[in-house]
Amino acid sequence: MNTKSNYIIANGIVADGRDIFIENGAIKIENGAITKIGRTSEFADSDSEFIDVGGRLILPGLLNAHHHLYSVLSTGTPTLGETPDFTHILENLWWPWDKALDDEAVYYSALLGAMESLKHGVTAVFDHHASMNFVRGSLSVEAEAVEKAGIRAALCFETSDRMGSESLREQIDENISFYNNCSKLAKLKSCFGLHANLTLSENSLAQIAEAKPAEMPIHAHCGEDIADLEHCRTLGYKGPVDRFSAFGLLSENAILAHCIHLSDKDIDLLIEREPIVANNSESNANNRVGFMNRKAGFPYVLGTDGMTGDIIAALRSHFLINSPFGIDFGELKRAFFTHRYAIQREYFPETGSFSPGSLADIAVLDYCPITPIESDNLMGHLVFGAKTGRAYLTAVDGEILYFDGEFTNLDEGYIIGMAREIAKKQKERYCG
Repeated sequence: MNTKSNYIIANGIVADGRDIFIENGAIKIENGAITKIGRTSEFADSDSEFIDVGGRLILPGLLNAHHHLYSVLSTGTPTLGETPDFTHILENLWWPWDKALDDEAVYYSALLGAMESLKHGVTAVFDHHASMNFVRGSLSVEAEAVEKAGIRAALCFETSDRMGSESLREQIDENISFYNNCSKLAKLKSCFGLHANLTLSENSLAQIAEAKPAEMPIHAHCGEDIADLEHCRTLGYKGPVDRFSAFGLLSENAILAHCIHLSDKDIDLLIEREPIVANNSESNANNRVGFMNRKAGFPYVLGTDGMTGDIIAALRSHFLINSPFGIDFGELKRAFFTHRYAIQREYFPETGSFSPGSLADIAVLDYCPITPIESDNLMGHLVFGAKTGRAYLTAVDGEILYFDGEFTNLDEGYIIGMAREIAKKQKERYCG
């Protein structure tokens, strides 16, 4: 199979969730870009290699708007104390975990997380990284891993006060240094990572606002728990969005994860300023922090918050968790396709669509609809038919990275073997 240059993905259901739906469709890829889209019969005379996907669903490469790749090696890890609320979950699991990460654990967490994402048709990940005893150079290590996998990624370091003022300065420098180094790279982008208002003092936010390049967007946890809202109110702000805005950190390409516990002023700012809100329903349910007010009027997209690399499984969970609160397929479609297309183009221009000339980021799901499918019931097929995003083929920049259960550019067995040994060392450091 030709994995890099000219080929046609044919005999599938081509849908972009917006205005393209072709039941027996095909897409032609040349030199990493889409050059033609139409019915399979229109490509019969082509000399390009045909990849017959057997009636499977062909979508633009999927996006995960908020992930924590550093959590990949944590499966089955015990907490170091009771976790009755969100603050104790941080203190007795995630903060000790990220402090135990070294360069090897960061690398293999990112590589395995990128691979899991590609296995599920995800071609772009917005990641929020933390490794508090390995700050300087950590984003470059993560970047090396995601570049090896071939996925697109927007990376940042999770800045907070919890390691003291010297470490805070190092975290600020790591974000800015990486931003300056990757600004011209097509597959790698950068944001300024912030943990949450409740872990950042007034002085720290002032330092960040002064040091950060004006055009560099933030990627922050915002109103994930009631403690975040209460912390901002004790400081005289209306809420977490209001506090970020007061320091000049709120922009239309800022990524605000969760946005559950907000004031009316916060909601007004989200509607007025239109930052990117990433909802993470599975994580919110797992951490018992509540539900985002979807009816407040601000658009949102979907993330997984480190729970999984499978964004379609997260889509299904999002629908089922919110079904008692009146969610419908129209809203789901806007979150999954319309809004995420708009924000993806902010960071990765020429991706996210099937328009001729767009870069060929493509997800062919390993799902062949049996019942009739059309544009109007596409979301029903994703939620109740596909159920997960298990991919048959995933391509980034036209390069086929995953095909029929195997990576074309990686030795998965070797990587898993290495990761198992590193996971043992990581757990030993974590448990102390």
